Amino acid sequence: MLNQIQCPRCQTVFTAEIHQVIDVGQNPQLKYELLNGTLNLFVCPNCGTSGQMATPLLYHDPEHEMFMVHVPMELNLPHQERQRLIGQLVQEVMGKTPPEARRGYMLQPQEIISYQTFIEKILETEGVTPEMIARQRRQSELLQTLSRADRDVADQLLQDRADEIDETFFAMLHSLIEMAQQQGNNDQVIRLVNLQARLYTETEVGRRLEARQTALRSFQQEARKAGELTPELLLKHVLKNREDEATVNALISVGQQAFNYEFFRLLTERVETAAREHDKEEARVLRDLRQQLLSIQQEMQSASERIFSDATETLQRLLNAEDKQQALQENIARIDEPFMYVLSAMIAQAEQQGNQEQLQALQGIHNLILEEAEKQVPPQIRFINRLVRAGSEEAQRKLLDENRDQITPELVQILDALSEQVSVSDDDSGIGDEIQRLKAMVQARV
Repeated sequence: MLNQIQCPRCQTVFTAEIHQVIDVGQNPQLKYELLNGTLNLFVCPNCGTSGQMATPLLYHDPEHEMFMVHVPMELNLPHQERQRLIGQLVQEVMGKTPPEARRGYMLQPQEIISYQTFIEKILETEGVTPEMIARQRRQSELLQTLSRADRDVADQLLQDRADEIDETFFAMLHSLIEMAQQQGNNDQVIRLVNLQARLYTETEVGRRLEARQTALRSFQQEARKAGELTPELLLKHVLKNREDEATVNALISVGQQAFNYEFFRLLTERVETAAREHDKEEARVLRDLRQQLLSIQQEMQSASERIFSDATETLQRLLNAEDKQQALQENIARIDEPFMYVLSAMIAQAEQQGNQEQLQALQGIHNLILEEAEKQVPPQIRFINRLVRAGSEEAQRKLLDENRDQITPELVQILDALSEQVSVSDDDSGIGDEIQRLKAMVQARV
């Protein structure tokens, strides 16, 4: 539902979509938005301030017969009002559930006071145990302490809690660095990067991760220098790092396009060469490696077939739906890269065959997806997209003149960040120059 919100920063009043019912059977996407922190996230159209709306939540997972409700304490609702509101939410779920699918557990939702407990119960259905959650909480607390501790305290913590420094800990640290960079907190970035560098050299898992990253950088740099990624190059780096299975898997993941028949032909030649030279141990190691890699290839092929089969099935579901907008909302979690590949391929096929009816239907789905994607981005990014699509400098100037409320220092910062991302990605499409030009036009008007 749409709800009026007043921006806590600039006091602008605007409307935002707020979800109070998360029914996994009806709309699984809401579950993932809840878990990743994007559910009920609002962005002020005036100043760009974002936050989460505190609102009652009713969660229903029919597969696990989970029916629970959380009413934030900060709402300060009297008991009678709480019960009335919970009753309304229950009736909303019951009304959308076919009579034959209603169950006894839906008559009385479990009330969860703590939002943290609410999320933990959902995570348990994903196989995340309370012990795993508790460990990650301890790791988060350790990370926060280490980021502020002096050398002596950090030394003692690393010694006493070495078992908590694992790959998950490094992933959390990496996320914290990215967040600090996005917020422009340079002091925090420096502290965290220094901590990361220290952990890479002083912990076992850090040294292992550093070696893996070094191997991947070496592979990517050599591929970039050669101008192409070949099976020969991939095999060279796989053999070089064959003692570390995780690094081999990472190399295969990065170099999938070269992980083909030619790759295995070259590896088989290595096996035969070792056998001819009577190097039995080397031949055995290479045979084992080949078998391991063949298993990986088969798993990748099976997974790819399942992914594209699911994508095709989802597309057919959307095409057959009477209300395609509603169907898209119900299947939004399945709109991913493989889905878009299948959709693009079917559009190309319909064009080639001259099937105008099919082409129109497919393009309609494509346009709906673009519209939905546009809604999910902050207003500044939507405005930048409009500028990029304007087509001419004159049209861009006109847009800037007509939308002076969008021209803020924050917009300049976003353009600066986008320019940096493009430069890092080695994009040669010219978009980097376009963003720099737009940045100059915006700066001139700030």
